Amino acid sequence: LKTTPESRPREEAKLYVRAQKVHYKDNKAEINATGRLSSQQEVDLSSEVQGQILPGNVLLKEGVSFKKGDLLIRIFDEEAKNNLKASKSRFMNGIAGILPDIRIDFPESYDKYVAFFNSIEIEKPLPALPKTESDKEKVFLASRNILNDYFSIKSAEVRLAKYRLYAPFNGTFTHVYMEVGSVANMGSRIASMIRTDKLELSVPIETQDIYWINVGDKVDVTTQDGTHTWKGVVARKSGFVDPGTQSITVYVNLKPSPGNPLYQGQYLKASFSNIVVKNSMEIPRNAIFNKDRVFIVEDSVLMEKEVNVYKLTSKTAIISG
Repeated sequence: LKTTPESRPREEAKLYVRAQKVHYKDNKAEINATGRLSSQQEVDLSSEVQGQILPGNVLLKEGVSFKKGDLLIRIFDEEAKNNLKASKSRFMNGIAGILPDIRIDFPESYDKYVAFFNSIEIEKPLPALPKTESDKEKVFLASRNILNDYFSIKSAEVRLAKYRLYAPFNGTFTHVYMEVGSVANMGSRIASMIRTDKLELSVPIETQDIYWINVGDKVDVTTQDGTHTWKGVVARKSGFVDPGTQSITVYVNLKPSPGNPLYQGQYLKASFSNIVVKNSMEIPRNAIFNKDRVFIVEDSVLMEKEVNVYKLTSKTAIISG
């Protein structure tokens, strides 16, 4: 006998969506990637002459740093020095032997050959050979082996310089294969070294993002924890795609500073932040579905729309259309 309650009219359900008015402007985008640091120059230190390795001004050990122009190693050169002195002595004897003939046959050239003879010093490189005034004079010097002896000595002087190896840049030894006291042969690999004042970061970039990066662009580089930062410049882009990762490598030049050193092999974050997409709109990335579709609201009706997707970041998408 209980009274049946009156039924209330069911309220119409209303669905709400968050919407944003379409507004185009110039949007800044950013590409972030991690790369590995390496030296721009990795060189093997090899011997072009034979002899015992003697210590230079730098300790020949792994991890030892050096400056450009430092004497890295010496190779025993006393025998080569004495042979060069003997060759110069014989050459002076040859010049002295032809001076009487030059005085008679080429009197106009006599004074310059006397001056050349007097300028020769055993301990110093040979001065420049006097310029011949005629073909007859040139034939005369060639017949007396003066030209052959002169250029043989100049070649020996160049070879003697190879007994001392100087640092071509600021760097450090990464591997040492021969110790001081060992005997090096021609072509012997003594050590490997890298340049430490010019480094580059190899950053793999996804193929669809490579078009936003150009040579000369500024790059912000940080450590993984963000405690140290550097400013870099895009030096070059590789002209091929890595088949394994489907990425293209971008090389960023970096320079260390006294309070902010860089080390080969470390991994760093690179941020390419000077990207500008003109006449575009930035929306949440999860508003994109089926790669290039969004919902729009027209007259309170939800509709599907195809758009142009220019750039995807971790949280947003930059679109038009």
